[in-house]
Amino acid sequence: MSFIPLRDLPEERIFALAERLDVRGPRYTSYPTVPVWRDGFPPEVFERAVEDLGREGQPFAVYVHLPFCRQRCLYCGCNSYITHQQDRMAGYMEALNLELERVAQKLPAGARHAQLHLGGGTPTYIPAPLLAAFLDRLIALIPGAPAAERSIEVDPRVTTDEVLHLLAQRGFRRISAGLQDLNPEVQKAVNRVFTFEQMENFTAQARRAGFTGVNIDLIYGLPKQTRATWAATLEAVARLHPDRLACFGYAHLPAKIRHQQALREEDLPAPRERLGMLLDAHTFFTGAGWEAVGFDHFARPEDDLARARREGRLWRNFMGYTTGRGLDLLGLGCSAISEFETSFVQNITPPEEYAQALRAGRWAAHRGHLMDAEDRLRKRIITQLMCNLEIALPDEASAVHCGLAGSLKQAMESLRPFEADGLIVARNGGYEVTPLGQLFLRNLAMPFDGYLPRQGGSTFSRTV
Repeated sequence: MSFIPLRDLPEERIFALAERLDVRGPRYTSYPTVPVWRDGFPPEVFERAVEDLGREGQPFAVYVHLPFCRQRCLYCGCNSYITHQQDRMAGYMEALNLELERVAQKLPAGARHAQLHLGGGTPTYIPAPLLAAFLDRLIALIPGAPAAERSIEVDPRVTTDEVLHLLAQRGFRRISAGLQDLNPEVQKAVNRVFTFEQMENFTAQARRAGFTGVNIDLIYGLPKQTRATWAATLEAVARLHPDRLACFGYAHLPAKIRHQQALREEDLPAPRERLGMLLDAHTFFTGAGWEAVGFDHFARPEDDLARARREGRLWRNFMGYTTGRGLDLLGLGCSAISEFETSFVQNITPPEEYAQALRAGRWAAHRGHLMDAEDRLRKRIITQLMCNLEIALPDEASAVHCGLAGSLKQAMESLRPFEADGLIVARNGGYEVTPLGQLFLRNLAMPFDGYLPRQGGSTFSRTV
């Protein structure tokens, strides 16, 4: 089906829609969303889920959280800790190895990973010998399946050529560099300063080291940003020829994230200016040869992510958009999240408390959610919408329980105003999301969230 490209729609129409539909809502990196989860998750449930990982030869994904950074970026909402103490990082890596060894003892024979991703924090801030030793042990205990993908998030300012090569030697081929913005005033405001030449040299170094996929992360809505300065950043980034791009909207939540209180609200762009930046990114990158993926990602047409989107097999988890549809996810490290077929489990957040639990012989899992049949079905609907831009009710909805089918039909009926707004079009008994609708995926997902009406006290970012 052919749709009007986003760049051909009048901006005033988009701005008016955004002003009417801009509410606070979940990002739907998971369903049920994290505020629904509860503390005191039974560790034996986590242990049983680990024992079932890969039991039938199905590989799974592994995420490792390395939480330390050299300095604080004021926009950051990640679980990260500033330290210059080598002993602190060494103590954390010791605990991480304890968790890895204990998990490996519970895994069935022949368990393999299909994806391995390191996030943080700044994973490459960990001293190189500690990082290399941990990766060697992980790959020995949980080997890669054929064509396993290994990827990492980095701050180019602390990522040395030595670390790039040790990663490449261990099969890492995709690297995501947090650039965010290239304007000096914006960089100064958010405490993340570097030059285009530094980023250009870094991407060249990464490719020389053996990385075949170089991703760049940008953030719009930051203090001191304007559409003019943002356009200059977009043009410069295109000259780096990244394989994938992410354009995240800055979530200003100073009541929840204390260091964001250092940012002056009067320096933040107005709502129309902020949305205009996202529109400019869509127009610029799709016009320059990248394809839109989801509502904030772009990929080269030959990239696996773009192919997965075209073929309707794109998926999403806490590592972001992924081609690994249906993969269980094992999380290692403080605050790391595991996503199993019937549960979500999150580890203890503070790194020292996480380490203390493991040294005491306990699992670090402390928070989570057991999914029932309704949760799993709603999760499937929401994820298919967020990833592959399709809204349809599975045939088995009525088989779960009699009230669910009626609730989901009501949710579908509630989408009719969105159809009138041009966000979706009817197709095969369901809906397909238009390019305009991709800006409002979170709004389209919210009617299918069975917990949302009970989450009035949760602090969500704005949907647009």
